Amino acid sequence: MEVATRGRFERDRMAVAVMVDLMLLSRRGPVPQENIGRRLRLSSYALEVLFTQLRRHKLVRFTRGREGGYALARRADEITVAQVVQCVKERPDRRSTFCAEARVGDNAGKCLTQELWAGLDEVMQGVLGAVTLQDLADTHRQGQATNPLLDMPHVAALLPARPGTPLPLGALSQVRPAARSESVALSESAA
Repeated sequence: MEVATRGRFERDRMAVAVMVDLMLLSRRGPVPQENIGRRLRLSSYALEVLFTQLRRHKLVRFTRGREGGYALARRADEITVAQVVQCVKERPDRRSTFCAEARVGDNAGKCLTQELWAGLDEVMQGVLGAVTLQDLADTHRQGQATNPLLDMPHVAALLPARPGTPLPLGALSQVRPAARSESVALSESAA
């Protein structure tokens, strides 16, 4: 059975792709929204919504005028993937709603999985918080065809050695949504 993840992660993927594209193109100045839309095949409406959220969280800045467009508001090595994902995350925490409903009737036992999903969210935030836009660009420039996370020592320490290998039992408690510096310290202590 395949679990559909398109709905949950599609907006996250789009936001990260836009930010990396913006980072690569904005070295020559602000980038018009239309250029990004054309390159990534995204509608102007989707980009408008996305850029509104990115501006609200001060990850991008907009310059008006003929030579205007969007650029990163901070250096690429100061913006983590977790920050990008968090700024477009407008969905409510469904776990709390589901668990409140699960305490009655036929669903009384379904709240038992809440800790699993909370732990998964913590691991994802920890890993995404350890990866900057600059890390993604550097991996892209080096032409690495493998999973870029495995080529970043500060992130690889958080992941299983091989795909399909389960995380050690204590891994969920060690990884927290953290800044890159905390993730680097964690990987150095594991070495």
